[in-house]
Amino acid sequence: MTAPSSTRRPFAWTEKEFHEDVLPDKRRLAAALQRICRRLVIKSPDGEVLGSPTQAQAAEYLRVSETSLTRYLQGRYVPAAEVVVSIFDTACQDAGGEQNLGITRDELLERHARAEQERCANCARHREAVRAAGQKLRALQKAQEGLERAAEEKARELRELRQRASALKQEAQKTQAAQPGPEAGLRKGREAARAATLLPVPPSAGDRQQREKAPAAAPGIIRRAEELVAGGRPDSVLALLRHTAEAYTPTEIALLVAVLRTRGQDDLAGNLVHIYGRDRSDRDIVRTALVLHEHHAVTDAEALLRAAAGRPTAALI
Repeated sequence: MTAPSSTRRPFAWTEKEFHEDVLPDKRRLAAALQRICRRLVIKSPDGEVLGSPTQAQAAEYLRVSETSLTRYLQGRYVPAAEVVVSIFDTACQDAGGEQNLGITRDELLERHARAEQERCANCARHREAVRAAGQKLRALQKAQEGLERAAEEKARELRELRQRASALKQEAQKTQAAQPGPEAGLRKGREAARAATLLPVPPSAGDRQQREKAPAAAPGIIRRAEELVAGGRPDSVLALLRHTAEAYTPTEIALLVAVLRTRGQDDLAGNLVHIYGRDRSDRDIVRTALVLHEHHAVTDAEALLRAAAGRPTAALI
């Protein structure tokens, strides 16, 4: 006895639409499975034939999950050959023979084989795409590692510069704290500069400046000269010169230039004079030039004034 039919069209759930990315042979296999499932004879628990069985009832009847049955009929998944044979045999028995199914078992298995080959070819393309993506990912990771190493190196250099700047700042603060009053400091600085300036001596006496020790009045000047000579990298030396030009008084600058000249560091002395003439005020430049001139460092005094006069906003008279 057949159970009363509902208003729903029988086996409407078999009419699945194919997504545009479903390949041709998978479509043909899925279409054949849709037609075969319409010939199933599904009964209720009390033995009545269901006129409009649901997909869930059909899945239970075929002993597959409802989700898997949906994927088979949509062409989204190729079932195993055993599952295809089981669905065919069940529908064949319900329909009274394969002549009533519109397709033979061999024809259905041939469609299945083609769908499997199509899937394998598609998988090969996917594998190639995955391989290319993996190569690209490894290249990006390598580039990222290089950038991270470069960033670490830059961070290390920045830390070194900050430490050096902090040490220079502390030294400048100590020097400023140890400086006497303006008049006494100027007088003391002139005496130290006079002691460090190259003085003409008789040939028989030799170069007295090379034998004299650093003036006791300006130990910081000697330390700074040693730092400049052992500065290492050009950028470190340049930073040290700039800091010196900013932090030192005119008398100290004149003394430092003289010390560098006595040690044969003419390039350092010339660079210090140029930076000082470019960056300091007109008042400081004139005072420094006077100190240099008083102690016979006429060339350095002239170079200092030329550097100041070459500034865009120079106001020296």
